[in-house]
Amino acid sequence: MIMASPWSFRFFLIFLFLFVGKALPQLGWIMIGIAATIVFIKAAYKMERLPGRIMDILDRLTNKSALEKKYSDQQRETKQIDHKQLADYLKSKLIGQDSVIDSVTQQLRRRFAAKRPGKPIAVFCLAGPPGVGKTYFAKLLAKKLYGEKDNLLFYDMSLYSQPHAASSMFGQAKGYVGSNTYGSLTAGLRDFPNSVVLLDEFEKAHPEVHKRFLTAWNDGFITEVSDGSHIPTDGAVSILTTNAASKSLDSLTRRYEGDQRKFSDMIKNVLKEADFAPEVLSRIDDYFAFKPLKGLDIARVVALEIESIVHQYDLKLIEGGIDSQILADVLKEEEKYGSGVREMARAIENKIADSVIEAKNSNAKEISLRFDGDSIIAFIESYHNGANTDAPHLNDRLQSQANSSIKKPDSAGISGAKAKLS
Repeated sequence: MIMASPWSFRFFLIFLFLFVGKALPQLGWIMIGIAATIVFIKAAYKMERLPGRIMDILDRLTNKSALEKKYSDQQRETKQIDHKQLADYLKSKLIGQDSVIDSVTQQLRRRFAAKRPGKPIAVFCLAGPPGVGKTYFAKLLAKKLYGEKDNLLFYDMSLYSQPHAASSMFGQAKGYVGSNTYGSLTAGLRDFPNSVVLLDEFEKAHPEVHKRFLTAWNDGFITEVSDGSHIPTDGAVSILTTNAASKSLDSLTRRYEGDQRKFSDMIKNVLKEADFAPEVLSRIDDYFAFKPLKGLDIARVVALEIESIVHQYDLKLIEGGIDSQILADVLKEEEKYGSGVREMARAIENKIADSVIEAKNSNAKEISLRFDGDSIIAFIESYHNGANTDAPHLNDRLQSQANSSIKKPDSAGISGAKAKLS
């Protein structure tokens, strides 16, 4: 919506100045001087002379654009990638995607070492079914490469399904609401030029929004619409994730695993059939497909999710603290949940949350999770400050209660509250 000029207010001010000028001449001259100063400042802002001088010290005292370029070059020169160490870290956190991790880390090592003037460090596309770790991988990568959460610029591209939605990322044209602030992407890259830009579920954005990234990936800059500034992207790693054509990609993964170049070409063809614009696909440096999780990899991921859930309640799982039957039941229900981790994690949390909360309320420090008939029980293994050292007796009593009456609520208010399996 275009902002209207407040002419009625301006006429009122003119009338007020004339009235005051006749009644109190000195006060009238003061008010005229203030008004003239305001008009001058507004004119200077419109001519783009004041914002840099007022808003950024570097524009006033040095050549800011030259300094930004030198700083970006220094960051590129000093950044060295130990791809083996990076791969080991990622493999310790992400299950079942070793081949993708090896390929991506090798590519990053080469691209950080090479200088590509006017180009971003890399533009990668991570394809595959939902819930296999694509987004998590990008977040881990940002943390390991740059160490700060501010260096991950995350965008849920499903929010940009309309062409006009791009203005929140790239800024709004002058005269429109919001034109006095930078877009979220341009501001992010201005403040943190060395970042991972994560464009999650890229296929859900409007094609016109896709094309707004072409200069970022091809020319090494994006344009802030509000003032026309060019924001460098040559220090960024752009990562697109997509769930498009997941079934086709699964068969390609089995067929071309080990031949990354051929595999990358085949993924590009599949995404082109999924209505990705050719000019967008041609700007992406490489494509990687995440495999659906199978077998014991599912158990490994679920075990990590259970550990993470327990940590959220400020508790700790003892070593070997997850009953193997709990994970075996998850594997039985693999078809129900598919390969996605999110659904499995939600189901597990629903099963153990109440029991874990009861353990926390009982001042527990360490717990184990045991399968008991149709329930999961959180057993207290140790307490904070050595309190309630009779934990084994309490747990035995609770298990006895659980076996005698599943429907009877636990009135003792201590650990072992039962979480019903769905």
